[in-house]
Amino acid sequence: MNRDRGRAPARLAPRALLALLTLIALVASACGGDDDGSSGDDSGDSPADTTASDDSTLTVITPAVLSSLDPERYEGNISLDLIPNFGGTLLWWEPPEPDATVIQSPDEIAPALAESWEISEDGKVVTFTLREGAESPYGNQVTSEDVRWSVERMINSEGVPIARILMNQGGWNLEEPIEVVDDRTFRLHIDQPNAVSLSILTTYFTMILDSAEVLQHATEEDPYAYEWLAANDASFGAYTVDSFDPGTQVRLATNPGYWGETPAYEDVVMRAVSDGSSRLQLLQRGEADVGFGLTFDQLTSVQDDPSLQLEQMLFPSIMLLVTNHEVEPFGDPRVREALALAIDRDAIVEGAYQGFGAPARDYFHNAFGFDPAEQPLEQDLDRARNLLAEAGVEDLQLELSYSIGNLGPEVEQIAVLVRDQLAQIGVDVEINNIPSNADFDAGKRDGSLAAWLATSAPQIPDPAYYVQVFYGTDGIVNLMGYSNPELDDLAVDILETQPGPERTALVADANDMMLDDMPSVPLVDTEKYYVFNEGVTGFMGNPQANVEFRQLQPAG
Repeated sequence: MNRDRGRAPARLAPRALLALLTLIALVASACGGDDDGSSGDDSGDSPADTTASDDSTLTVITPAVLSSLDPERYEGNISLDLIPNFGGTLLWWEPPEPDATVIQSPDEIAPALAESWEISEDGKVVTFTLREGAESPYGNQVTSEDVRWSVERMINSEGVPIARILMNQGGWNLEEPIEVVDDRTFRLHIDQPNAVSLSILTTYFTMILDSAEVLQHATEEDPYAYEWLAANDASFGAYTVDSFDPGTQVRLATNPGYWGETPAYEDVVMRAVSDGSSRLQLLQRGEADVGFGLTFDQLTSVQDDPSLQLEQMLFPSIMLLVTNHEVEPFGDPRVREALALAIDRDAIVEGAYQGFGAPARDYFHNAFGFDPAEQPLEQDLDRARNLLAEAGVEDLQLELSYSIGNLGPEVEQIAVLVRDQLAQIGVDVEINNIPSNADFDAGKRDGSLAAWLATSAPQIPDPAYYVQVFYGTDGIVNLMGYSNPELDDLAVDILETQPGPERTALVADANDMMLDDMPSVPLVDTEKYYVFNEGVTGFMGNPQANVEFRQLQPAG
């Protein structure tokens, strides 16, 4: 392949910004399971708050409810589970095929607030036409000025600037991103068009706000109304927030000005019940319609319960064993390969995940739909021992850190299994559970952790974005110290190539390159799971990995 090796990775955020955003990105990539440390009523014994009273109300129970409604106050999964249901985006995803096993690619996007768009021949100007009649709950129709102001707020973010990072990744002109033509027409300016330039507009991070309403609550000290938007919504989604008790409960009502089909459920109650057993009992008693964040043991029991339905969300998150390359001897790829070859991934899937996952034998989650690597990872203890000997490593000791709150309760058993498997090649593992998420993240940032368990879950489900963010030299969550300029260039090539055979071949090259370097140790291809009462139907997955309440309806 002919590449200019002197070329720097295109469209990544500057190094100074990356350093500032490391903690932010770690929060964004954390996709743990049941967060039993969350706030909420553990008892599950408040029928007035939880009972699904009739077919017009959907009752959702979750480990936690977020503390702010502002899309720039990102709080991980609990933000993803709620905000897209009232946030209106310009674009959305084409519906997946029934029983799809592959996530949508970046070109499978569909109209939402934008009813149509036209791309210039050079790809640098995209002219959008907004949908007529799409209104916020305040009765204001979406306008090009709403788009311009919303993008301005994203770029000048004082919160979690994920939208700005995504625009940067999409090659946008951040100096003059939007040109307003008229109330319903605007032009998007893109300096370096690539595969994700438009698909980033599907994420709730780029949701459009009703600027006419929001500006009524702005002040000189708070020109973007952060204080007001923490407790109020002003977007163009299917629902609007009817009441909000931060950390405890949120009630949604249908947005009368929503442009799409009116949701079957007029009201949605989302309530925090931090104990997973209590959530399961509420579902089994029919006092809740949808449950989030159950443990794998609980999911196993759901499979045998005819009153409940288990739904899988395609989500390209890989559980990883990560080593700090700045700590000897982990800078040696032979040592990292030895660790990878010592792992019995099938045992981890069965033991820690109760079968809810798949062995990760290369670097691309099976939900991407790429062919497996020609030489996938398999346990080979003899080869692992030989690699350690070649590297001159004897009596290797390794402290393996993790945080249950960051990754979910299954991580404890994963750590034990990894410890026992590495012992077979003479590696002595000490398990270190760090109770505080902040301390865990700080240890990764300051280099004090030698090895840890982590997940890779890209906000944009695109292979190029995934490689750049997690394995690029300046990658936002590349805290292992890995650098391969050839992989950096290859990631740019993938980003600048539209989906198709050529792009697939480039991804295969990247996969092989990482398998040679072994920057981290892939363990398990994980998924997200949701539990529904038998009386609810209509669930449909999407690459943002959230349940869309507007699609759900009473069975029958």
